[in-house]
Amino acid sequence: MEKYVKQSIEARKKAIFDAYEVGEEEKKKIEAVFSEIEKLGESCKDVTEFEAEFSKSPLNRKYLDLFTEVATKGQAKVSAPEVSKSEAMKTVAKGTVAGAAEGAVDQAINNVVPTRAAVHQKVSDEVRSIPVVGDVVDAAEKASYLGHLGKLFGKKK
Repeated sequence: MEKYVKQSIEARKKAIFDAYEVGEEEKKKIEAVFSEIEKLGESCKDVTEFEAEFSKSPLNRKYLDLFTEVATKGQAKVSAPEVSKSEAMKTVAKGTVAGAAEGAVDQAINNVVPTRAAVHQKVSDEVRSIPVVGDVVDAAEKASYLGHLGKLFGKKK
């Protein structure tokens, strides 16, 4: 699973488990819902796709219903600061946005920074466009290729 998708799911899970004491029955129910959410996460290429798919999915409603149930029935953790539903949702949203932003930055870097092969191809294309020089480069590359073929088949130039 893509790491930012995993962070988004973990932020949701953390919002529940860090704020509320849950019994074994509730824990099983929570884990079952998150198991389904993780399956969705595994099918997504990045956090942006995951969030779009999750928001349209019935899993989103299941998660919100689950969170509401735990918040209304569960016991707030004594050691945890008082966490309202809106604060917990803010925590989830911040984790989601942070993951999406980091993913977008990584993608932007990959889109902006050219690969070595792309740079080589651009230089090669530019050199080949110069009259006479391009012909010389083509001839040299053909001779090199033929020499390589000769070595492969045991013949020397």
